[in-house]
Amino acid sequence: MRRALLLLVVLAGLVAACEDKYKDPDPKAMGYDYYPLEVGDYRIYNVTDIRFQSDIGDTNRFQMRERVDTTFYDQTNTLNYKIIRSVRANENQNWLDDSVMVVSKSDVNVVLTKNNTRYVKMVFPVKNGFSWLGDAYNANKETSYAPDPTTNRRADYYLTKESYTYQEVGQPMTLNGTTFDNTLTVVHGSPIETWIGYDDRKEIYAEGVGMVYRLFTRIVYCNAQDREDCEYGIGYKLHGHERHEELISYGKE
Repeated sequence: MRRALLLLVVLAGLVAACEDKYKDPDPKAMGYDYYPLEVGDYRIYNVTDIRFQSDIGDTNRFQMRERVDTTFYDQTNTLNYKIIRSVRANENQNWLDDSVMVVSKSDVNVVLTKNNTRYVKMVFPVKNGFSWLGDAYNANKETSYAPDPTTNRRADYYLTKESYTYQEVGQPMTLNGTTFDNTLTVVHGSPIETWIGYDDRKEIYAEGVGMVYRLFTRIVYCNAQDREDCEYGIGYKLHGHERHEELISYGKE
């Protein structure tokens, strides 16, 4: 009888251990709320877009809205969210649909498809300093702005798949007068500025909100070491692109 009772106790302990092992993860601890996804969610951004050519910047300012429109299951039975991006010159104008993106979110990552290209936007759990391949599911490769160490000349060759890295996880941020208590930064690639070029790209997400800020900066400089016909001096912008997206409102329709 005692052996039977002991066996029951052991079995109960094993069942409890298995239940603890396979129970659903804590969403807050995993960081799922940094990328909320529900039909009707929307976010509106002020956008400043600058295109550089021959050291002259052409600046375009407008507003952009991203709205979760519908959901559907793909051929792998994965739930996808259709996001419609719309633009307008200012708040007095009507929205014009610009493009469509598709996002899938699982227990392990967030994958966004844009222009038939897939990007791993986040991985879970979020952890400061953790890196992953943002281009794991596409054919893109990273171009270095660092000079070739053997020749000290510009290195235009492709290096590798681009890495994304979590930084400043759980930090507060104030943007346009609004303070977000819990944010994280996803750094794209390796920020760098040399006499060859400038590369600084990142996205900042707020818990319960989603992306609140995006920076995209890639500029190629003209320099005597790079081009014999360059006579404008260091810092002359041959060409490049600088873009800022700042959240101004969000909600649910």
